[in-house]
Amino acid sequence: MSTEKNKSLDALEATKDIWKKMTFGGLIRSLRMSDEISQTALAKKLRVSKQFLSDVEHNRKEVGISFAKKVSAALGYSIEPLVELLIRDQLRRQKLNYIVELKKAS
Repeated sequence: MSTEKNKSLDALEATKDIWKKMTFGGLIRSLRMSDEISQTALAKKLRVSKQFLSDVEHNRKEVGISFAKKVSAALGYSIEPLVELLIRDQLRRQKLNYIVELKKAS
Protein backbone atom coordinates (compact mmCIF):
# COMPACT_ATOMS: atom_id res chain seq x y z
CA MET A 1 0.00 0.00 0.00
CA SER A 2 1.75 3.12 -1.22
CA THR A 3 0.25 6.34 0.01
CA GLU A 4 1.45 9.94 -0.05
CA LYS A 5 2.04 9.68 3.71
CA ASN A 6 4.29 6.64 3.23
CA LYS A 7 6.21 8.45 0.48
CA SER A 8 6.75 11.41 2.81
CA LEU A 9 7.98 9.13 5.58
CA ASP A 10 10.31 7.37 3.15
CA ALA A 11 11.70 10.72 2.02
CA LEU A 12 12.27 11.81 5.62
CA GLU A 13 13.99 8.51 6.42
CA ALA A 14 16.18 8.78 3.32
CA THR A 15 17.36 12.26 4.23
CA LYS A 16 17.97 11.55 7.93
CA ASP A 17 21.63 10.57 7.39
CA ILE A 18 22.20 13.60 5.17
CA TRP A 19 20.72 15.90 7.83
CA LYS A 20 23.01 14.42 10.49
CA LYS A 21 26.04 15.35 8.35
CA MET A 22 24.72 18.74 7.19
CA THR A 23 26.42 21.91 8.39
CA PHE A 24 25.15 25.47 8.65
CA GLY A 25 27.30 26.53 5.70
CA GLY A 26 26.29 23.49 3.69
CA LEU A 27 22.62 24.25 4.23
CA ILE A 28 23.05 27.86 3.09
CA ARG A 29 24.86 26.67 -0.02
CA SER A 30 22.19 24.04 -0.76
CA LEU A 31 19.33 26.50 -0.32
CA ARG A 32 21.07 29.14 -2.42
CA MET A 33 21.80 26.69 -5.20
CA SER A 34 18.31 25.17 -5.17
CA ASP A 35 16.90 28.69 -5.52
CA GLU A 36 19.41 29.34 -8.33
CA ILE A 37 20.86 32.39 -6.61
CA SER A 38 24.52 33.22 -7.22
CA GLN A 39 26.90 33.71 -4.34
CA THR A 40 27.37 37.30 -5.46
CA ALA A 41 23.62 38.00 -5.45
CA LEU A 42 23.10 36.47 -2.01
CA ALA A 43 26.14 38.26 -0.62
CA LYS A 44 24.65 41.57 -1.82
CA LYS A 45 21.32 40.77 -0.14
CA LEU A 46 23.16 39.94 3.09
CA ARG A 47 25.44 42.98 2.77
CA VAL A 48 28.59 40.87 3.06
CA SER A 49 31.40 40.17 0.63
CA LYS A 50 31.25 37.22 -1.73
CA GLN A 51 34.43 35.90 -0.06
CA PHE A 52 32.82 36.09 3.40
CA LEU A 53 29.77 34.15 2.14
CA SER A 54 32.05 31.60 0.51
CA ASP A 55 33.93 31.17 3.79
CA VAL A 56 30.64 30.65 5.65
CA GLU A 57 29.39 28.13 3.07
CA HIS A 58 32.64 26.17 3.38
CA ASN A 59 32.61 26.32 7.20
CA ARG A 60 35.72 28.49 7.42
CA LYS A 61 33.95 31.35 9.24
CA GLU A 62 31.95 31.22 12.43
CA VAL A 63 28.86 33.41 12.53
CA GLY A 64 26.12 34.11 15.04
CA ILE A 65 22.37 33.80 15.21
CA SER A 66 21.94 37.31 13.77
CA PHE A 67 23.58 36.09 10.55
CA ALA A 68 21.24 33.08 10.46
CA LYS A 69 18.30 35.52 10.77
CA LYS A 70 19.62 37.55 7.83
CA VAL A 71 19.98 34.42 5.69
CA SER A 72 16.50 33.24 6.66
CA ALA A 73 14.99 36.60 5.68
CA ALA A 74 17.02 36.91 2.46
CA LEU A 75 16.13 33.44 1.20
CA GLY A 76 12.63 33.24 2.68
CA TYR A 77 13.17 30.02 4.62
CA SER A 78 12.34 29.13 8.20
CA ILE A 79 15.02 30.10 10.69
CA GLU A 80 14.75 26.96 12.85
CA PRO A 81 16.91 24.61 10.74
CA LEU A 82 19.52 27.33 10.26
CA VAL A 83 19.82 28.04 13.98
CA GLU A 84 19.76 24.33 14.81
CA LEU A 85 22.69 23.65 12.49
CA LEU A 86 24.53 26.76 13.61
CA ILE A 87 24.40 25.67 17.26
CA ARG A 88 25.26 22.08 16.34
CA ASP A 89 28.33 23.27 14.39
CA GLN A 90 29.47 25.39 17.34
CA LEU A 91 29.14 22.42 19.69
CA ARG A 92 31.06 20.15 17.30
CA ARG A 93 33.92 22.64 17.11
CA GLN A 94 34.18 22.47 20.88
CA LYS A 95 34.17 18.63 20.73
CA LEU A 96 30.80 18.53 22.52
CA ASN A 97 28.61 15.72 21.22
CA TYR A 98 25.02 16.87 21.72
CA ILE A 99 21.83 16.56 19.75
CA VAL A 100 20.23 19.92 19.02
CA GLU A 101 16.56 20.21 18.18
CA LEU A 102 14.77 23.54 18.19
CA LYS A 103 11.10 23.80 18.97
CA LYS A 104 9.19 27.05 18.96
CA ALA A 105 7.93 28.09 22.37
CA SER A 106 4.16 28.27 22.62
